[in-house]
Order: sequence, then C-alpha cells, then structure tokens
Amino acid sequence: MNILRFSSTSISTLLVLAISARNRVYVVAPTGSDKNPGTIDRPFKTIQKCATVVQPGGTCWLRAGIYREEVRPGVSGTAAAPITFAAYKNENVTISGTEAVEGWTTYRNSVYRRQVSLPVNGYRDIDFFANQVFINGEMMPEARFPNMDEKRDFLRPTLIGGGVKSQGGLLASIENKEIPHLSEGWTGAKVWTNEWYTTRTGTITGGTAGKLTAQMTAPWDRGGFWFYLFGKLELLDSPGEWFYDYKSQTLYLWAFDSKIPTKVEVKQRNFSFDLSDRSYISLRNLNLFANTITTSDRSTNIVIDGIRAKYVSHHMTLPPLPNSEQAPNSDNGLIVASHAHDTGIQLRGNSHTLKNSIIEWSSGNGVLLEGKNHTVTNNIITNSNYMVSYAAPVRINGTGHQITHNTISRAGRDAINIDWHTAGTDAGNIEIAYNDISRFGMLSTDLGAIYICCYINLEGGSIHHNWIRDTQAFSPFWGTRGIYLDLESFNSTIHHNVVWNLTGGKDNHNFVVGSPRGYERVFNNTFMGEVVMGGGSIAARNNIFAASKTITANKQSNNLFINNNPKFSQPPTKEAKYLPDFSLKSNSPAIDAGVIIPGITENFVGDAPDIGAYERGTPIWKAGSTLENNLKKNN
Repeated sequence: MNILRFSSTSISTLLVLAISARNRVYVVAPTGSDKNPGTIDRPFKTIQKCATVVQPGGTCWLRAGIYREEVRPGVSGTAAAPITFAAYKNENVTISGTEAVEGWTTYRNSVYRRQVSLPVNGYRDIDFFANQVFINGEMMPEARFPNMDEKRDFLRPTLIGGGVKSQGGLLASIENKEIPHLSEGWTGAKVWTNEWYTTRTGTITGGTAGKLTAQMTAPWDRGGFWFYLFGKLELLDSPGEWFYDYKSQTLYLWAFDSKIPTKVEVKQRNFSFDLSDRSYISLRNLNLFANTITTSDRSTNIVIDGIRAKYVSHHMTLPPLPNSEQAPNSDNGLIVASHAHDTGIQLRGNSHTLKNSIIEWSSGNGVLLEGKNHTVTNNIITNSNYMVSYAAPVRINGTGHQITHNTISRAGRDAINIDWHTAGTDAGNIEIAYNDISRFGMLSTDLGAIYICCYINLEGGSIHHNWIRDTQAFSPFWGTRGIYLDLESFNSTIHHNVVWNLTGGKDNHNFVVGSPRGYERVFNNTFMGEVVMGGGSIAARNNIFAASKTITANKQSNNLFINNNPKFSQPPTKEAKYLPDFSLKSNSPAIDAGVIIPGITENFVGDAPDIGAYERGTPIWKAGSTLENNLKKNN
C-alpha cells in the first residue's frame, strides 16, 4: 500500500497558494488580452474573463474605457472575503449595453438606413422589451405621432388630448381629427394612452385619418385623456427619430442637419452584471450605460457603491401581468403593475445595499427592492417611469428595507411605491426617511410622492423626516398627494415630514389616510396644504396643518393651523429660488406647545416639545443626498 506523506513545509506552501488565489488582484483593460495573466502590465481584455477566474477575497480592477459585455461571476464571495469589481484608481469605466452602428446609406432626403440585427422583432415583453437607439449618448425617440419637441424629454412628451373610448373588453376606438392619413394604413401600429391613474398600450387593428380601432393590452372603461401613436415607417419625419423594420432587419434614422449619422449606438444587452444566485459581491465606482444589474431570490449581501447608471431599462408596451405575478383579487393590477417587477436596478434576495450612486432615465423603476433588509441610501434617482405604470424611482416589495437620504425627482407617477397588485407584497419594518422628493406625477394623477396601496400593513416601520415638494399635477382632475395611504393601508407611523408646494390639480393633498383596519400615528409633521384623515383609529398630535379638507382623527391634540401663523424662519414664496426654512422663529406659537410622545419627541428643548417638524434649539435636519452637486457638475 502506498502512503502519501506531506511535510509541514509542503502543507504550508499549499495553504499560502490557496490564500493567494482567494485574495488575488486582477487587472482588466480594453487594450489587454484574455490570454494574459491579468496583471497591471499584462491585463485581461474582458471583465468576464476576470469574473470567471476571480475567487472570494479577490478584486477585478478595471482600467478606463468602454466595455461592451454582460458579466456573470463564476462564484460568490463570502462574508469575510467578498469579491470586488471596481474602477482602478477611480478611472472612468463604462459598461455599455450598446453596440455602435456605422456604414449608413441614404434612403431618402434626411433619412438614412443600415441593415442591423436588433434584439427585438417589433415589441415583446419578456427578456428584452424594446429596441433603443442613441446618438452621442442620448436616447432618440422611435418615430411617433405627434412628434416630440426638440428637447426630447420622455417625461414631457407631446400628446394628443381626448378621443380614446372603450368598445367593450379589450377593444377601443381612438377618434381625433389630428390623426393623419397613412398611405400604407395604420394597421399594426401601436398606441400609448394615458388614462386617469395609469396607462395602457395597444395595437391598431384598422381605421384611417381621424378614427382608429385598437386591441388593448387590458380592459379599461374610464376612457382615455391623452395618447400618442408609434410603430410605422411613415411616421419617420423628424430629426433624431428612428424606425426598425424587423422583417428586413433595417434601421432607419432621420439624421440631424441631413448629415450622415455618426456616434449612433443601439441597445443589445439588458444587464451589465447578472448576479443571480450570487452573494457577497461589491461593485464600486462604475458607469453603466443602457443596461442594469439583476439579482435573484437567492442573492445576498450585494453592495453597489458609487455607480452612475443611465438608461437602465426601456420598454414601449404595457402587457398584463402573468397570473402567477398577480395578487389575489388585484382588480386591474394586471395593467397598473406592468413591468414593475423587471425594470431598474433589481435587488432581490436579502441584505443588499445601493449607496452613493446616481440612477437616471428608466421606463420603469429606478431601483426595485424585493426580499428583505435592503438599504438604499445617499443616492440621486431621477427621470424614472416614463411609461407610467406602478413602477417608481423606488419600488418596494418585502420587509425590513431602509430608504434614506436620497434625492428623488422627475417621476412619471409616484416617487416611492409600495403596491399590493403584485403577488407577495409585504411591507413591515420599512423605514423611509430623510429623502428629498420633488417633481413627481409628471405624467399621471391620483398618486403620491410616497404611495402605498392597498390594504398594506405597515407595522414596525415609519415614514419620517422627508421633504416632499415642488410638483405640478399633470392633470387638472385628481391632482397629486404627498404621503398617500390608499385604500385601507394601515398601522402607519408618520412623523417629522415637511410637505409643500403641491399644485395644479383640484385635489392636491399633503397627506391622505383613511382605514378602519389599524392604528395610524401622525406626529410632528408640517403640512402646508390640505390634509385628509378619517375612517379609523388615528392619533394626530403636534402637527402644523393648513386649512384642512377633512380631519376626523379620533385622537387629536396640540395641532396648530397655518392661519394662526406658526412664524417659520423663511416661509415659501412663489418667487423664491431657494429652499424655504420651516424651522421656528423665537416668537413662534408652536414652541413648547406640543405634547411628549415616546419614541418621537426625545431630546426636545424647553418645557415641552415644539409643534411641527423642527424643534427650535436643536440642529436643523436636512433631507436628500449629499451627491447633489455631483450631478450638477457632470451634466
């Protein structure tokens, strides 16, 4: 019998080699080769090569440049030895979901064409949702009627008002004298319609100038207020517009200044990093362009720090949710929650962190939270949900999440959304705090900056120290709300929030709650507009209210109405170009006029707590991200 013997020296050597492999540092550069060893002098060429060989404790340093690939790590890290992908010495690293398109030929006038294989033949709503075209790093609109203006702001598109009517089931008619005649007909085109608090899309089945028929993705009997049409080559009539003929695999593009198009890119990949079933991986100081990051229910402890992600998701149609994704008795959840589960930076699983990052431009979510105990802190999230479903800059499912110190602006509907229409929604022990929220509801109505619906149990969590401000309702009908606990959401704790300057609709409320199910706690807020509270057990104390539409809280005391002049240090004015200061002057009647509330009014100064969101004599708290100046500097 042969006996294999190891000396203590050989065992030590093996251990050193194992530790070395686990903590090894690799370098990647666009000028490298995947046949290289991955050193600083002989780097790998692709991030995927590094992702394949790196072990727990290892790092992939990425040199400056553009990487056009999707990365999937071969293994997970560990709690003691995470795997890191980071920009080398903060160099400018971009992971792009696009490929360049060159070699254009003239089609007619200012329209050029190029044969190219794009991922989507028409439109679909699994995997890759819709094609996307960029010129010089800016998303271009698909040919449509009416045309977008020269700003090409997808949250302020040009729309046609009125004329969408249900004809029963999924059938609809679209009547408007501005609809032009198309020589090849409208059949097969697509329509996007804005209908009260949500939107629908559909396929044109027939018609001519002024009147069309459509098969919609979901039934709706409320009628449509605004719409646009797309999906026909004949609509290509404006600089920057494009159309893709998937049958001939030809991309048509109306060039700026009639010149041969340059710096054109098309989206070819959804993800920069696929971290499904991976854990303990850190991504630091990376730029993402036209792609996003995904995880799975089995992923844990992913850290995303200091990324700048632009155009994270794009879709053009709103399909109904599969039955497996709908909550029981979810009413019309099949349309309102379309693409609310598969867009944005997608954090599923447990204990992920997104911090110090800038997320901008998404057709749906900015970031999606599903699972437990995720943290989203000190980020700027802007220009989200231009397709206008119940997606949001921050879309929440699950429990134990913390959403703090973020600046959230420019959203098609809500800024932060917890919604019941999708299966598995829970919302216990969620903290939403110190966020600066503005310019939401840009393409919808009957919504909230923080919107929670329906029958959601908020026990154990709190909404506190948020600024909600400066938005104008898209519609003159239902308007906007600040904090909106819709349809019997319950067991909320709402304290030290400031809401002001919500305008434009007939029902712009700073705060709305009404549920017979639980107990609502509304303390030390400053609400500069109307408040609606009623329908259950509500304690409202130490708040500053405007003249309110309805307050029927059964336990209310020590509240102050604005007509009694709280004497703010710097109240808001229409002309002001600065943030108002809602702290109290020394002679304010709100000082020492409150009541002690355990867990809410600790560390007050004086004989009793002050009324409102600010306690005089203590540091003045501020909301929002510290990255604000970064965004201005780089735009």
